[in-house]
Amino acid sequence: MLPAIAYASAIFYGGLIRLGELPEVGFVATDKLLHALAFGGLSLLLARAAHWLRPAIPLSKKLMLGGVGSSLLGLVLELCQSLTVYRSADPWDWFADTLGAVLAIGLAFGLLAWVPRRAPG
Repeated sequence: MLPAIAYASAIFYGGLIRLGELPEVGFVATDKLLHALAFGGLSLLLARAAHWLRPAIPLSKKLMLGGVGSSLLGLVLELCQSLTVYRSADPWDWFADTLGAVLAIGLAFGLLAWVPRRAPG
């Protein structure tokens, strides 16, 4: 749980600090890629936290919780940014956050389906 909290805290810190004047450039693909990578990583850490908090629930549900949690935290970050005078909220950032979470969870599903499971015991 602690890695997910620390990672989410770092994302929120970076997303809410005051930056110097930046030029208004509109849609920037690099920015959206960074959002997708950051929140994709967060989704996996949240799934890991779900695994440690609730080991009995199915793995698919843990991964879904990670993805949904990551997307919701992306929305909360955008809402927090909308309340500041020095940052701006962008619905495309939230879309990139959600897309990154979906892709990371999809990759995890694919890898876990491909890797053979060990027999219990």
